[in-house]
Amino acid sequence: MTVKNRLSMNKIRNHLTYDFWKYLLLAVGIWVGVDLLFTQTAYRSPQDKRVDVYVMSATVTDDLMDSFFQPLKQQAVPDMELVEGVTMLPASDEDVYTGMVLMTRLAAADGDIYLLPAKTFKSIATQGWFMPLDELVENGTINADGLTLDSCRLTIVNEETGTAETHLYGIPTDDLYGFMDGLQFDNRGCVMAITVNNGNDGPVIRFFDALLQAGRGPKPEWLLNIEQEGAGN
Repeated sequence: MTVKNRLSMNKIRNHLTYDFWKYLLLAVGIWVGVDLLFTQTAYRSPQDKRVDVYVMSATVTDDLMDSFFQPLKQQAVPDMELVEGVTMLPASDEDVYTGMVLMTRLAAADGDIYLLPAKTFKSIATQGWFMPLDELVENGTINADGLTLDSCRLTIVNEETGTAETHLYGIPTDDLYGFMDGLQFDNRGCVMAITVNNGNDGPVIRFFDALLQAGRGPKPEWLLNIEQEGAGN
């Protein structure tokens, strides 16, 4: 006996009508699998060949950071494979999640240089996450001439020994108006700091200084106008 079961367009249409979801699910599964494989096997620059800058801001974009950082990379750390900027949204007083994410990143040694609001910086610095900068500023490795640094000198008490030490843990960015133009970032009331566990002190410190110097510049016109209006009132 011969069974005729020829394939026809009607059969194909009926099959796709009722079983289309199976092919869609298969396609999604393949895409997820390929993406996971790429993520796991894609090359990532080792820690000693990269500098990561974390900026807490709602206005700074990755493109702005890339264009601002690349000339500094060539100038200060040409031997590095990558200088990458990462943005984090600012946290409100009621926002616990953002603070948890920040602490997780610090504990995982994510990020070498942090640009944070002063309040956030102080809460992190007093827990010992940032490198003392006193000697680097004193010997000129980090050029902080003309900047007021006192607000970033913090006293930290060692709970084990009971001794207290005061150090400079960051650089205030209030007068670094170059960030306002180059990064479109209102950095008044913010601080730049270097993590203690960056694992790459030399290049990180050089890039930190280059970033600081790039931030120097004249006060932008929009800020002058605001100050003039305030003085007029």
